[in-house]
Amino acid sequence: MCQFRTVMCYYDGMGETFESGECEVAIVFADSSKALITGTKAIMNMCETLVGFWDDAEFMPQGMRPPRPSDIDFQKKRLFSGASMLRDRILKQARVLPNNIIDVSAFMESYIDMALMEECAKELADRFSQLRPTKILTVATTGLVIAAPMAVLLQVPLVYARKQRTMVMSDYHMATYASRTQNMNKELVVSKGHLSADDRVLIVDDFLSAGSCQDALLRIISDAGAKPIGIAVLVEKAYEKGRMFLSGYNLPVESLAAVVSVDDGRINLEE
Repeated sequence: MCQFRTVMCYYDGMGETFESGECEVAIVFADSSKALITGTKAIMNMCETLVGFWDDAEFMPQGMRPPRPSDIDFQKKRLFSGASMLRDRILKQARVLPNNIIDVSAFMESYIDMALMEECAKELADRFSQLRPTKILTVATTGLVIAAPMAVLLQVPLVYARKQRTMVMSDYHMATYASRTQNMNKELVVSKGHLSADDRVLIVDDFLSAGSCQDALLRIISDAGAKPIGIAVLVEKAYEKGRMFLSGYNLPVESLAAVVSVDDGRINLEE
């Protein structure tokens, strides 16, 4: 048998304490990877020891604080917010139309459940807040249902791309994309004054399908000299491979519900 042992020391400037982790393995299976086992045990033992040292765990390092009842309650509450609420509504109220179009008009298009959108916005905003976006870019009008509450939460301006030019748009960025719902090429236009080279832009949309719409927005961001930081969507049609299509941009893509198939008119969500 071969014995592995890792010793850890914690020093706070006034005192120090030691803990260790040990394991034994047959010599034929002994290699350096087993140090991960003893290292993990040492960390767990150290955390237990430090919890006992402090009466008030608020003074402990963030990663070592034991969960408080309020923290646990909050985490349980979050399980029933945002993504889970959206998934439930999709399974109960969404419909599959011809050409595999998913109709969500009962809660997030022509009829919008703002309480649901607020919870979804909180969850998506949490996922991207540390990337420090300076602007949100979406597509009018369907993307606004989630982009607007996210902009409020992240405290950044909201820019939306129009699908046709207006009389006041004399100078603009433009990109085309293939719309599968309308079976035609469409234009997206954004006034040049709305994006600058200093911007860190988060793309927000209601759906991610084949990825052509988000690709058009990314090209607009590139034309403006700004920096894209990620893509946030409510619903991802995973079977249309949009995430794979956008993978070349090397950006984080987050969705709250992923539809893996719509076989025989039934919506199947990713677990």
